[in-house]
Amino acid sequence: MSDGAAGRAVHSPAGVFDDLARRTFVVVSGKGGVGRTTVAAMCGLALAERGKRVLVATTGHDDRLAWMLGADKLGDKATRIERGLFVQRLTAQACIREYGALVLHSSRLSSAVFDNRVVSRLMRAIPGLDDFAQIGKAWHDAFRSGDYDTVVFDGPATGHLLFTLGVPRAIRQTIAPGPLVREAELMCAHFEDSSRTCAVLVGLPERWPLTELDELGVALGRQAGIDVAAVVVNGLWPADVIPAASGDPTAVATRDLVERACAIGRRHEHEVLAWMRAHPSARRAMLTLPWRFEGVRDHAAIAALLASTRVRDYAEAGT
Repeated sequence: MSDGAAGRAVHSPAGVFDDLARRTFVVVSGKGGVGRTTVAAMCGLALAERGKRVLVATTGHDDRLAWMLGADKLGDKATRIERGLFVQRLTAQACIREYGALVLHSSRLSSAVFDNRVVSRLMRAIPGLDDFAQIGKAWHDAFRSGDYDTVVFDGPATGHLLFTLGVPRAIRQTIAPGPLVREAELMCAHFEDSSRTCAVLVGLPERWPLTELDELGVALGRQAGIDVAAVVVNGLWPADVIPAASGDPTAVATRDLVERACAIGRRHEHEVLAWMRAHPSARRAMLTLPWRFEGVRDHAAIAALLASTRVRDYAEAGT
């Protein structure tokens, strides 16, 4: 994390999203199943509400991102959800074809080349090309197309994402100078500029997932030069919602269930505070999101989640 980012005190969720709105490229990262797509959708909505023209781009294979933001499905082309907010699925074949059109200056010629079966099989045999095409497409939309103020990139899970983001550096270091290397060099320069590119890390309120976030933050810096702007701890259970005592057997059973849930919530609070105490030097902006027992399935749920976001202050942990 850069010294400039570390020195910024952020005391509200609005402050965190204001900070993200100043960036051009926001990478949402974390392990599988921690809520990356949910957080990417939430970031996209928050930035669009600030008047930004935002693309939320995902490499995911399902349509959850579309459902969360009010669309029916994702396509290879950007779909407008509402004023200033767009979503898109980045598939390797479509990204390679589009990159070819940029290089060849002809969509028709690019389709003729890259849709050819022999060429397509050859391309799939080149290690890292699919990943380079996907991250390159997201980078192009963020920095060169002029179509968006910010691109929120909901990429693959941690290990694969680190590989994807590392491909431009590998190309720069191993391939002879040429057009591909020039693209990779420019990509690396943009990723390493913390005023334009940042990561938002997503994890769960348990000891090992939180520890893995630290490792991920270090790896993003070393392997891709990307600064971590914020950490989102997703899925905190309630810690103090205890119903009033009652002699009604149903009420007693309900109270017992809620007390068990609150015990989990108190453990979550303990894990988060312990993690904050152990890493006072990081002092990144930290957001927490509550567990939604009904899930996050549509635009209304994302808006409600955004409204329930809380900033955790390191002073709470006594650091």
